Amino acid sequence: MSTAADHRTFEKIYAEVQQFYARHIQLMDEGRAEEAALTFTEDASLLSPPKIAEPIRGRLKLGAGLRKVADELDAEGVRYRRCHTMMSVEPRPDGQVFVRAYVQVIRTRRGGESTLHAMCVCEDLLAREDGELKVHRRVVTRDDSR
Repeated sequence: MSTAADHRTFEKIYAEVQQFYARHIQLMDEGRAEEAALTFTEDASLLSPPKIAEPIRGRLKLGAGLRKVADELDAEGVRYRRCHTMMSVEPRPDGQVFVRAYVQVIRTRRGGESTLHAMCVCEDLLAREDGELKVHRRVVTRDDSR
């Protein structure tokens, strides 16, 4: 993680964040759990109440969780597509970036129709590891859980 202020222009940071999420979310949607896990910092945390009421901490545990979900969806013949929209990006002086976005999760069963599975707010704190943006802290709140 970078602790020095990053002097990039807002436009460059915004484009970098967009590209990060395009890769990050596509890896998750394609079931590439091990690669998706690498887009989290070593000490990352994920909270998504009520389903994940206590934070999952660490890249290894997050990767195991991503693998489990990918295998379950594959066994059910289901694919998720996450649509990350309405993104607010706030660069911080220490080089981290706070991102708040709406996420639509579309669920499609093989041979079936696509349906809206969930509507969420995703709040991420992105940090740099080895020069790349990665998720350091994520909180996902489903609209139906409020």
